[in-house]
Amino acid sequence: MNKKTFYFVYIGIGLVYVIIKLIFVAAGYLHTGAIYHGLVPAVLMSCVGLIALGRLKKEGPGSSLRLALILMPLLLFVITPPFMYVKQGSEWLTEGRLPVLIIYEVLSAFQFVYALRNRRK
Repeated sequence: MNKKTFYFVYIGIGLVYVIIKLIFVAAGYLHTGAIYHGLVPAVLMSCVGLIALGRLKKEGPGSSLRLALILMPLLLFVITPPFMYVKQGSEWLTEGRLPVLIIYEVLSAFQFVYALRNRRK
């Protein structure tokens, strides 16, 4: 796979986080403030992907950006459930939040594996 294609797909996956929140807010399952929580991972993943894309020609085999591309989804995978619990309390898996959590966890796991596979090539 072409490196540019990898970065564009990585950025696209990052943008899906906020798209998921927009869909759930539009459907009435979540409040509009939830969009901001979806923007955080979307912006972080997109920024790391864009920076890595911009430094594509300068990037060496052991680049710290490649490590960031791997660690960002892993960090999101670990932080999302406790963040939701702290933010929502005992209702953290009710009213449409469980599907969002599952989607976020699957997306972050997929993005982690995708970045890890690219690092090995």
